[in-house]
Amino acid sequence: MEFEGLVIQVIPQKERDLIARVLLRQGTLTSFYVYGGMGGGKNSKPRLYEPGNLVRVHVRGNQSGHTSQDSLKMVNEGSVLWQGKNIRHNPQAFALACLYLEITLKTALPHHDDDVVGEHQGLFNALSNGLFYLDQAVGVGEWSWTNHFSLFMGKFLHYLGILPDENECVFCGSELETENLIPLIVDQGGYSCLSCYQQSGIQVKMTPVRHHLTHAVRTRFQDWQQVQGVSRETCQQLIEFWGYHYQVKLPDLTSYRLLG
Repeated sequence: MEFEGLVIQVIPQKERDLIARVLLRQGTLTSFYVYGGMGGGKNSKPRLYEPGNLVRVHVRGNQSGHTSQDSLKMVNEGSVLWQGKNIRHNPQAFALACLYLEITLKTALPHHDDDVVGEHQGLFNALSNGLFYLDQAVGVGEWSWTNHFSLFMGKFLHYLGILPDENECVFCGSELETENLIPLIVDQGGYSCLSCYQQSGIQVKMTPVRHHLTHAVRTRFQDWQQVQGVSRETCQQLIEFWGYHYQVKLPDLTSYRLLG
């Protein structure tokens, strides 16, 4: 049986083996055991299973000729379909790519053979496009990690179906003001009008998060240069909003601290 997907995590095993956790094109996670996957050895085998690589793997069958249904699949043969050319040469871009992968790892559901085709494919699309156009931007040399992260999270939250309602107050249901500085109330799952915000006693950082998130959802990945002026504070609010839904705290994200 053949699988294609993005390598999310690599776990070394023994001397040269590894377990690769892969986000399949279906948008679900599965794990592969790769003998000699760390590369090297007397034949100087290349390492194919680097985080962020798009790979194709052929899985070993059992004696009856059927693929094993175990959660850990044994790889017979593998190849790289795509890998970034520029990300690994830029420490900040590499940290951002790792953040994409870490968020995906904490979000995606495990793969089952009877999954409905296309049900979770949006996650794969968001991650693959996020990595591809990040690599393109680094190659051009004019990019901002905050702008790219905002674009990625806009698509990611959209595919997850947890975007906050940009038009109505999460407390009273009234139409929101047109100003950019509308507070995002993470533990309520939406934006608040200024009146309800003042009455609630909640204190949050006032940033144009609604403006940037709305713009990111409506902007194609290939038009990444149209996303401008996103602050680190806005990115932090987007992470906290996602993390609230998936029980993840900001300090749990190692890659975020590497962005400086």
